[in-house]
Formats: sequence, C-alpha cells, structure tokens
Amino acid sequence: MKRFFRRYYAVIVAAAVLVPHARLFDFVTDDAYISFRYARHLALSGELVFNLGERVEGYTNFLWTVILALGIKLGCGPVVLSRFLGVALGIATLAVVVRMSLRLAGEERSRWHLVAPVLLAATGAYACWCCGGLETQLFTFLVTLGFDLVLGEVTRGRGCASAAVFAAAAMTRPEGAMIFALVTLFRLATNLRRERRLLPRRHELLWAAVFTGLFVPYFAWRWHYYGWFFPNTFYVKSSGAAGTWKLGAYYLRRFCEDYGIFFLILLALVGRPDRGDQRRGDLRRLAAIVCLCFAAYVVKVGGDFMGLYRFILPVVPLGAVVLAESSRRVYARLLPHLGAWVPAVALALVGAGFAVSSAHTSHEALTYVGADNGIDMPAYLKHYAEERIPVGRWLGQNKQPDDFATFGGAGVIPYYSEIPGFDVFGLVDATIAHDPRMTVSNRPGHQKWGSDEYMMSRKPTLITHRYCIGPSCPVDNGWAPPGYEWVRATTSEPGRAAAYYSFLKRRNRAFGPFPALP
Repeated sequence: MKRFFRRYYAVIVAAAVLVPHARLFDFVTDDAYISFRYARHLALSGELVFNLGERVEGYTNFLWTVILALGIKLGCGPVVLSRFLGVALGIATLAVVVRMSLRLAGEERSRWHLVAPVLLAATGAYACWCCGGLETQLFTFLVTLGFDLVLGEVTRGRGCASAAVFAAAAMTRPEGAMIFALVTLFRLATNLRRERRLLPRRHELLWAAVFTGLFVPYFAWRWHYYGWFFPNTFYVKSSGAAGTWKLGAYYLRRFCEDYGIFFLILLALVGRPDRGDQRRGDLRRLAAIVCLCFAAYVVKVGGDFMGLYRFILPVVPLGAVVLAESSRRVYARLLPHLGAWVPAVALALVGAGFAVSSAHTSHEALTYVGADNGIDMPAYLKHYAEERIPVGRWLGQNKQPDDFATFGGAGVIPYYSEIPGFDVFGLVDATIAHDPRMTVSNRPGHQKWGSDEYMMSRKPTLITHRYCIGPSCPVDNGWAPPGYEWVRATTSEPGRAAAYYSFLKRRNRAFGPFPALP
C-alpha cells in the first residue's frame, strides 16, 4: 500500500484540486435528462425509448444510459448517480494520466508526474464536465485509457486490451469509432516508419478483431432496433446549412484563447524528446494525429452549443501528458546552461499564467447567465434546467393518461412530467430530424424546428414549446392555433418564491385547475 501511494500520490494531490473545483459548477444540464428518461424507461419497462412504444434513438450515449438504467434498477436516482460518476471518472482519468507518465518514465517516480494531473484538475472545462450529468467524463476516461494501453501495446509488440476499451468508447459516444480509426492510422504510420511495412501482424489483426467483435454486434442491434444507420440526433446535427464551420472555428478559437493553447503548443514543439526516445516519440505522434484530426472534426460539426468545450475535452488529457513531458524536456535542456532556478521559475510562471487564465474562464462560466455567439454558458445551462424542474413536476402532478405534449427542451420538463411527447428540435422525433424543410439554422443541436403543421398533425393536448415563465407573462401570448387556449399555472414549490408558467392546452380538455371549455 505504501509503495502504491508513493507511485500514485499525484492522483490524490490532483483530486484535492479537482473535487472543490468541480463542486463550484454543481449543475445538471437539460440534455442530460433526455438520457435519464431513456434510462428510466429501460429500467422500469425494458424499452430504450423516449416514449413507450415509439422507437427513436434520441440519445448518443448508449453505454452511459445503460449504466444509469442499472443504477435505477438498484435504487439510485440518475441525477445523483450521474454527478457522482462524473467526479469519480474525472479522478479515474487523472489516475490513467499518472499511469501514462510512469510508463513513459520506465516506472521511475518523479515530481514531474504531478504536472499533467494537476494541470487537468485546474482546467475549468475538465472540472465543469465532471458535473452536467452527461457522459463526457466516461468517454474521456475510456479514450484516455485506450491511448495509454495502445501506446504500451505498440512498444511491446503485443496485446489487444485497448481495442476493447475503444469499443466501449464507441458505444459511449459516436466519436469513439473515429478515435479508433485515428489510432489505427497511428499504428499503420508507426509500422511504416519503423519497419517499412503495411501488412498487419497477428496481434494487430487480433486487435482489430476485438474491436469489430464488440462494436459491430452493438451497431447491428441498434440499427435493427431503431431502423436508422445513425442516431436520430446525428441527422439533426448534420443538417445545418453552409457556414457551420464558422461556428466550429469560433468554438475552437475560443478554447485556444481561454487556455493559452497557442503558447502551450509552442512549448510542446520546443520540448521535443530525443530521437532515441521511442516511447515519448510515439506519444507525440499519437497526440498529433488525434488532436489535429479531432480539431478538424469539431470545426466541421460546428462545435457545441454548451460552454466550456465538452466536445474537445476527450483529447485534452493526452495533450496534458504531452505538455508535461515537453516541460520536463525543456527544463532538462536549460539546466546545464542556466542552472536550476531560472528554468524552474520560467515554468512556474507559465503554470501561474495558465492558472490565472483558467480561473478567469471558470469565473465567467459560473457568473454569466447568457451565451457567447450561440454557446450557452454553464451558468445559463444551470439556470435553464433549475427553472424548469418545478414546471415538470407540476405538469406531472396534473397529467392524464392520454396526454401528449410538444416540448422545447427535451430534458427536464419531459423527465419530471413523464408526459409522452416530442421536442420541436427533433432530437426525439424522426420526422423532424429527417425532413430537410424543417432545417432552420446552423447552431449545433438547434438546426431543426418542427413546423406548426406537423406538430398540430400529432394532435397534442398540451403545447409547451410556446411558453412564458414568470409573473409578467400576459394571459394571451400571441400565437394560438384553433382549439387551444393560453393558461397560466402557479408552479411554485414549498419554501420557494411564487413561480408562473404559461402554456397552451386544448380547450376541450381539463388540465389541473383549468376546466374544459366548449
């Protein structure tokens, strides 16, 4: 135990930074409740669906949703469980990063092994997405573990455990299959560079077979179950018109500006390893292939509408290890010429500059209840979800068995109300997702908007995507299709200030305190 602690004490130090940092954010985003609803239906009814009896793949995190469903089966609520797992997996990734550093150093202990995990723990994006309720940290953990394992397999010339891990990552996020393809490219490039060969050897074929044997049956099952080649959300998020790349470029640029990535890349280039250092050379080549291609992918899809860079996060731990190794190398090169103090102070100043920049970014994310060029800050995501929890509960208390509703956000209100329905953005509705006429914007996750004609054709008893929250809402909020009326509910809960929610209900239906009208 003492030996283990001496080797992995960096994980404890980094976790002591990460846990309070993550607690500052303390939120669950609306989108997470989509998976919570799917998980609840799987656990209680055996159907992995949004509406019972209606197979639409409105999630992109199969493994995460199944884990939450298992937790529900065991009596754990998905809201609490997702937050606990997010932090636990964040710490687990720190442990993988330390393990990667030890392997690169030939298992020799060093204070340099503190750099990468502490750097991650101090990064606002990493701490933020330990919360949020999403699969981000599970995917990041699996991808980082896969990177560590495959680097070891390439060095030893045997092993295939990384393939199983990458298969699990591909079941967690669709990008996992792309990551596996990039790692395959890395292995091919490594073989060509070292041995001038392209043909795979037996252990490499086995590696590919393990991934295929795990991923293909899962892919075939979900294709059969839902009837489409890709998740429903893919068709929504790939439908944006020309100009999507500009949003993605802005998203990537803001990440680089907030965390000084351009300077850190320069430091990584200066701190290249010796030519004979095969392990660190492999690390840098893998990082170059993965990070460059992943950055291009982020730009291509338009980035994300949620702040603090959850789409980029999965490759950040790999970059942190490269940066730590580069810093160590720069220090070693300057030591004979400048002594110990000058390079140590210089690197300390770089670290302090990063910490200040990260603290500023975290503070802005925690306090600005708004959006940056269509990117919602975590403070807004928290406000949005918490404001709708009492609305969902009130609707659930007054629902009737045959109610059917339209929703704006497909998360909090549907989850707490348990009313069947569909969202106007088409995340859980196949018709909206696949109809090109309903494409209205380039904003990620919001490219679609269901037409009034289509939504009315489904004859909802409640229309909640047209709404107003607050006491100042007028009784008549404008648009009201024939047969519907505006109503205003008091949705406040004990111990909270009065809250009001205006929405449309069908006139000939009673709902809660609102009677049916002729």
